[in-house]
Amino acid sequence: MKRIFLRIFCVIYAVWLLTLTVFAAENNEYTWSGFGKKDNVYSCAKTDEKVIALTFDDGPHPTITPKILDILKKYNVKATFFVIGRNIENYPDPFVRTAAEGHEIGNHTYSHLTSQHTEKQALEEELVRTDSIIRKLTGKSPSLFRPPTGYCNLTTVKSAADFNYKIIIWTVDTEDWAHTSAKGIAENVLGNVHNGSIVLMHDYLTKPHYTVEALEIILPKLIEMGYQFVTVSELIALDCDN
Repeated sequence: MKRIFLRIFCVIYAVWLLTLTVFAAENNEYTWSGFGKKDNVYSCAKTDEKVIALTFDDGPHPTITPKILDILKKYNVKATFFVIGRNIENYPDPFVRTAAEGHEIGNHTYSHLTSQHTEKQALEEELVRTDSIIRKLTGKSPSLFRPPTGYCNLTTVKSAADFNYKIIIWTVDTEDWAHTSAKGIAENVLGNVHNGSIVLMHDYLTKPHYTVEALEIILPKLIEMGYQFVTVSELIALDCDN
């Protein structure tokens, strides 16, 4: 009997966690783990303009990041890169190129540290360390922070507020991290994107992925559909509620 009750509890708890992660309202205003725009947490922008923001996490990477930059340049697209401090130290050249070509830079911690089971001081030390690296190479500090894995709790919100960061999550997960095929990634984007969407991609993954190939499918199709590409900060500035 105890085992039955335990299983029932586990199922209920799992469902509760799933529903807690993301709530979407009819007006496309999203909250993440119960946090929303009032907490400076954004996963989209409410706008009538046909604009979207492409974002890339976990870089820079010595070979993948340059390939992505080549494609973005080919289609005259600006994106936002949420970088890891440790990877900037290891591969400064693609990072410098990213900033020099006009792409927006966001903080993604120094070592991909999540807020879950993390003390506020430890998270803030990582934010400060990465901010310092970014500022040293670009001359300015980022204004955006994406928590690794998208995990958002009170520690995340308070730490971001201490540094005047806006927390950026996403509307469309391409699932490139799950070894999704280029076609599958494209379908995830084209089937779910809407005005004001923030699209999650990666320019650093340790296992095989098809982000580069998918971009060659996605970008011309989105352009054909009439979408314009902006940085996350530009997207947020267009939000009707700001």
